[in-house]
Amino acid sequence: MKKHLLIVLASASIFAVSCGGNKEQQVAKVKVSPIVLTDSTVTMHVNFPATICGVQDVAIYPQIEGRIMEIYVKEGQKVKAGDALFKIDDVPYTSAYDVAQANLEMAKAGVETAKLTYESKKNLFDRQVISEYQLKLAYNDLLTAKAALSQANANLVKAANDLSFTRVRTMVTGYVGSLPYKLGSLVSPVIAEPLTTVSDNSKIYADFSVPENLYLRLDVASEARLPHTPLTLIMNDGRKYPHEGRLHSASGLISSTTGALPMRSIFPNPDVRLLSGGAATVVLTFQEANAILIPRTAMKEIQNKMFVFVIKNNTLVQTAVNAEHYDSNNWLLLPGEDGTMPLAPGDSITSTTNRLMDGIPVEIIK
Repeated sequence: MKKHLLIVLASASIFAVSCGGNKEQQVAKVKVSPIVLTDSTVTMHVNFPATICGVQDVAIYPQIEGRIMEIYVKEGQKVKAGDALFKIDDVPYTSAYDVAQANLEMAKAGVETAKLTYESKKNLFDRQVISEYQLKLAYNDLLTAKAALSQANANLVKAANDLSFTRVRTMVTGYVGSLPYKLGSLVSPVIAEPLTTVSDNSKIYADFSVPENLYLRLDVASEARLPHTPLTLIMNDGRKYPHEGRLHSASGLISSTTGALPMRSIFPNPDVRLLSGGAATVVLTFQEANAILIPRTAMKEIQNKMFVFVIKNNTLVQTAVNAEHYDSNNWLLLPGEDGTMPLAPGDSITSTTNRLMDGIPVEIIK
C-alpha cells in the first residue's frame, strides 16, 4: 500500500513540475519593435459616382396644337438661341390672324362711329335738344366701342403669337437630343414627351452625394471653401478628364433616404467631350490635419473588425480601431462609434501582428 502511495505522489510531483514549466512558457516575453504614433497632415482622395448633365438641359414643347410639317434639325446638331427646330401647320393660325386683323379694323371703325355719334349728341344736348339720358347712352356706346377695340387688339396679339409659335425655336445654344416625333405627328402643349431637348454642354455639372460623416469632416459647404476645393473627373472609360473642376453648390438638406448630402460640381467642356446624361467619377482632394496613419502590417482583421496591439506597461493590449484605406502601406485612423479616437499621438503599437495575443508581456527592441 505504501509503495503504491509513493508512486502516486511521485506522479503528482512530475505533473506539477510539468504544468509549472508550461506556465513559464506561456508568460515568456515576446520581442517586438514598437511604432510610436504621430499626427500629420495627409492628402485625401475620395471617389464619388456622379451623373453628368449640361448647365442647361431645356425640354422643347410646342405652345400650340397642330401637326408637324417640317423638322429643321438632326439629332446631335448644334443650334443657337433663336434657331427654328420645327414647323407646325400654320394654315389655321394664319386664318385666325387674318380674322383678328379684320376684327381690329371693324373695332376701330366702331370707335370712330361711336365718337362721332357722341359728339353729335353732345352738340344737341348743349342746345337742349336732347336729354342728358340720351347723351349718356351715346357716351356708353363710345366706351363699349373702345372696349371692343381693346379686345380686338388683344385677340390680334394672341393670333400673332399663335402664328409665331408655329415655328418652334430654341431659347438656348446647345446640342439637339433625340427626335421622337416624325413629320405629320399631332402635337400639343400637353404631350407626354418633349419634341426634343437642347443641352448646353459648354460646361457640365457632375452631381454626386457625400456621406454625412465625410461631409462633417470636410466642411465643404463653407462658402469660403467652395470655389477652392479642387476636383478631378474620371470618365466612364477610366481615363482622367483633362480639365480640373470645382464645387459649384451643396444642398442644404441631407437626404433622409441615403443619409448623404447632394452636391454639384462644375467642369469646363470646351471640346464637348462630355455629354449630358453620362456617368463619371468625381475625385475630391482635400487636406486633413491631425491625422494618424497606421501601417498596414500593424493591423489585424478578425471577423471584419480591425485591431492593433497597443503596448502598455510592457504588455500587449488588443484594441479595436475604426480605419479606412489610405494607400498601399497605411490605414487612416477614424473616430470610433462613440466619436472618440481609440489611439492618440505618442501611443506605441507593434509593427506586426504575427503570433501576438492580447495580454502577453513583451520585450521592447529598439
